Amino acid sequence: MGSIRRRDVAIEAAAMIMLEEGKVLSKKEFDSIARPTGIRSGNLMNLFGSWSRLVGFIEKDHPDVWAQLHGEVASDPVNAGEAFTVEEAESAEPDPLEALAKASEPKEEDE
Repeated sequence: MGSIRRRDVAIEAAAMIMLEEGKVLSKKEFDSIARPTGIRSGNLMNLFGSWSRLVGFIEKDHPDVWAQLHGEVASDPVNAGEAFTVEEAESAEPDPLEALAKASEPKEEDE
């Protein structure tokens, strides 16, 4: 087993390669990639001990990549609460300039 930093870099590299291929690859499929991948399957096996353990780390550490590999819709935690449209957002929060303009308008009582 390698150091945590080396494993993190290897997990990210393997996840990106699998994402480029569009599926979770087996070790045999990973070995059959013709282009240079930046990391060899032997190095991954040395770091993780088994291919299934590497896949488990990808699933745990990169859930967004995992969801894309399985065709699921990845939930965006930043925009998860923004289910309404821009018009609804504008009506929900009053514009401060518009409120200032209304306040500065002469009222019927002032005349």
